[in-house]
Amino acid sequence: MSKDDKLATAVKLVNEAISADEERLKTIASGSDQDPIMIEGETETGYYCQMMVDPKEVALVFLRYDYSIWKVLELDAPDGMWDELAQIFGLKTVSSVDL
Repeated sequence: MSKDDKLATAVKLVNEAISADEERLKTIASGSDQDPIMIEGETETGYYCQMMVDPKEVALVFLRYDYSIWKVLELDAPDGMWDELAQIFGLKTVSSVDL
């Protein structure tokens, strides 16, 4: 197998993984009666906080920021995504989401 063939295979696998995760997020975003998920962060007063939140709201933000790409490539997601989640849920910062 040539170097170009290996690269094409790798790109195909990465694209398939990204598509699969996007579909998972779309399913969550369109679902109803889902169990809450945990989000962790810090309050405006500096206290650590764990909250149970609606997974649909988180999935919609993840989709807007193309989180699946960042996740599959194992890169840090954009700060703006975490900032938006913090704003939505009334936190100063968000450090993790269990989605």
